[in-house]
Amino acid sequence: MVKTSVLCCFLLCCSSLVFAQLLEFHDVTRLPGTVNTSAEEGMPLLSPDGKKLYFSRALYENNEGGEYAGQDVWVSERVNGSWKKATNALGSVNNRNNNVTIGMSRDGNTLYFVDASPFHKMNGIYFSKRTGNSWSRPQLIYIPGIDNFDFIGFYVSPDLDVIFLSMKAPDSRGSEDLYFSVKDIAGAWSKPRNLGATVNTSGYEISPFLSADKKRLYFASNGHKGMGDADIFYSERLYDSWETWSVPVNLGSSVNSKKFDAYFSIYGDSIAYFSSNRESQYADLYQAKVHQGKSILAQGQRYVTADEWNSIVGKNVNADFVFPHKSSLLTAAQKELIFYIVNKLMLQKDLRFHLVVKEEEDSVVSRERLKVINEYLRRSGIDPSRVNEEQVFDIEKTQRGVIEVRLYQ
Repeated sequence: MVKTSVLCCFLLCCSSLVFAQLLEFHDVTRLPGTVNTSAEEGMPLLSPDGKKLYFSRALYENNEGGEYAGQDVWVSERVNGSWKKATNALGSVNNRNNNVTIGMSRDGNTLYFVDASPFHKMNGIYFSKRTGNSWSRPQLIYIPGIDNFDFIGFYVSPDLDVIFLSMKAPDSRGSEDLYFSVKDIAGAWSKPRNLGATVNTSGYEISPFLSADKKRLYFASNGHKGMGDADIFYSERLYDSWETWSVPVNLGSSVNSKKFDAYFSIYGDSIAYFSSNRESQYADLYQAKVHQGKSILAQGQRYVTADEWNSIVGKNVNADFVFPHKSSLLTAAQKELIFYIVNKLMLQKDLRFHLVVKEEEDSVVSRERLKVINEYLRRSGIDPSRVNEEQVFDIEKTQRGVIEVRLYQ
């Protein structure tokens, strides 16, 4: 018998940081022939001033070394609202190896990129600094623990404080998992650590991109339920931890297709870029306009940190539980979990409960689940005035059946 379940999780919120907003994408368009070719384009990254688009190009005769040598970094400049013909004249950034831009500094004058060869093991990434129109000789950033692995993807944050990787390692759950590496006070990078089973699957997870506020990780996966080949998802960073992430959310049919969709990047609340082979044999670059939807929680709220959660609830408390398919009954363990958390929070009157139900449409089951949770919160001592509800309908299939129980201030 196939059994589906509904995830229900407790998250604590308090004031000072805005909870991530819902994003809506529209006007998805393929970039012009000055950027796209019959070859394969991927990994689009926009410069901080919005005037240059860096991307990778593979299987192209004008790459350094020719069509089959490796990928090159290309850049197109936007002039009067139009993207000009791209160039790969970036000094020592490109060679016969696989060269891909994986990040840039906040001022746009430092490029982080990959210089990978099938004949040599990788032990880090490279950076090059721009002075005028010239780029400096590439210098290595050593990352321990990656020299035994092939097919590694990266994303470097603009502040150079965290690097995300996609690779297959001994502790991977699938063909490629997502990892992170952080820099210590001495400037050394940690060995990559797995993001865990919430994000990683038995399939592959690739093309990580971190939002500017460092709260949302975008990536592509063929392991989470999607619309076709690889789909683009996002996951929220929880408790200010790089190891704890929310259940991934599919970006939906406005961005994803039945084909390969990946290498997503987003800039402010206006524009996003990604790569897809939906209209051709090889992937091209697309852009989408972005609309910030209404926040689930009010302005000025944040999740508590991991230390705050441990102090309030307990260090080893797993606050996730599931409902069986079409069921609204709480198990004894689930009741005990709610009762335990409620007792921990009974004296903190400034914390309130926000119940968010995500379903395809309004249903008796979803309303019954809300009623059951509300009733058990009341029986456990929570005044009904501390609880409010929200139902989100007409969403993508991969988001349906999720109940989130949050605490906020």
